[in-house]
Amino acid sequence: MRRRTERRRRRMRIRSLTPRYGDNYKLGYIGFTFNAASPVSRGIAYLTAWARMSEVAVSHALVVTGERRGVEAAIGKGVVERDLADYFENPAVHIVFRKPRRYTPAVGARIAKTARGQVGAGYDHLLVVAHALHGCFLGRWTRAVFGSAPETAVSRILNAPDRWICSELVAYALDSQPEYADRGVLRKPDFTINPQELFEDAALFCAWRGRLTRRCRANYHARRVMAKNGA
Repeated sequence: MRRRTERRRRRMRIRSLTPRYGDNYKLGYIGFTFNAASPVSRGIAYLTAWARMSEVAVSHALVVTGERRGVEAAIGKGVVERDLADYFENPAVHIVFRKPRRYTPAVGARIAKTARGQVGAGYDHLLVVAHALHGCFLGRWTRAVFGSAPETAVSRILNAPDRWICSELVAYALDSQPEYADRGVLRKPDFTINPQELFEDAALFCAWRGRLTRRCRANYHARRVMAKNGA
């Protein structure tokens, strides 16, 4: 088992990095997180596993708005701008930053400004229910048989236009820029996009080199062990 884990580690070339603003994350970059200690995070990762092409699971997305700052839609809080220290310093959390393609400081500033414009909006709890339905066995079966139309219809009915979930907010911030409008997964309505499929989208983000920020190597393998044990 240990040898197999080491081989996988070498193949993925996972490296842990200390977050350095202006170096491995910048204004307008998109952050993706997973919390191995959170049942909610693990549940989201399980329900969105169908969208996973890499071995890295994510359950949350945010927009970088400054050094150790980000805008996110959070359960129980709505859209807030917050200190990212909780992500950087929590040993149960890994956070990955992805650089949008065609990125410039001006593009990053526009992405951040768009996200900041929604601070104060509420959290869309009903839309989360729709995403959970899509990720369960019945939802996956429906998608396989009937395509994405039923999924889109249910999400449209439950979506509140003045409320957000995390991936919807990030998708909106990107989709509002001409560089990314209707590219890749953004061809879908923003309210149907989950964090995992956003993270995986090679049309939106520069090639990811397996660099997980802050102790992610240990956290990643801890998560894999938990998953294999059925946790």
